[in-house]
Amino acid sequence: MTFAPLKHEGHERDIPVLMRAISWPVVTLVRSIQDLRVTGQNHIPPGPAIYIANHTSHLDGFVIAVALYEAGVPPRFIAKKELFKGALGAALRALGQVELDRDAPGTMIEQMAESLDKGLSIIIFPEGTFTHDPAGWPMRAKTGISRLNELRPNIPIIPISHWGNERIVHQWTGRIRWRRIFTRSEKVLVHIGHPITLTGKDHKERSSSAMTIIAEEVARLRKLLGRPMGAPPAERFVPTELNHHKRRAMIEARKAKRRPWKKVK
Repeated sequence: MTFAPLKHEGHERDIPVLMRAISWPVVTLVRSIQDLRVTGQNHIPPGPAIYIANHTSHLDGFVIAVALYEAGVPPRFIAKKELFKGALGAALRALGQVELDRDAPGTMIEQMAESLDKGLSIIIFPEGTFTHDPAGWPMRAKTGISRLNELRPNIPIIPISHWGNERIVHQWTGRIRWRRIFTRSEKVLVHIGHPITLTGKDHKERSSSAMTIIAEEVARLRKLLGRPMGAPPAERFVPTELNHHKRRAMIEARKAKRRPWKKVK
């Protein structure tokens, strides 16, 4: 497998000024804390696309943003409207991020479709949150990706699979493994797949088919990293309220084990 970068020029003219201004420090920071290797840039289409990815860590957004930016695609994530307030909101708008009103679920898909109509590519985490799967496999996707595909069937869906971030920052406890950061010892693989076609009889099955493709690629990346976990499960993990409470209990237990700070006299 070759990890040589491939510059894609299709979206260069669309990159916001502020995004260009902060790109160098962000790219430098991300690449200075991990050995990031990206493949599949040749699968990026010249026009707008829907990029979908698995979600394992707080670093996912940065890594995917760098992977796409270096390929010439301005990274635009779907973000809840609550973030678009004050200075942060002004910055997000200047960066070209897409504001989404989650209080109006009936219009969320239409809002994303409007962004695509403007010629903007968008990035979506179909799971809606970090994976709860004990082994880190992608969970069952929400149905939004299928509904969006139904509204805009001619917009390509590009899967992005990645692995390695979860060994740097734990997705639920937020624990940072500083030694791996300072030594840049963690290899993170990102693969941009070719456009996919959703399959299934309803939105649930069609969205699930997308995550199956991503999960299969994640399995391949794990094997390349020397951490094979076999084939992904046939059934995607489904988060429940019980799962959530168990996860919170695990987080609190880990926090309790941490050594308290000692006051310096």
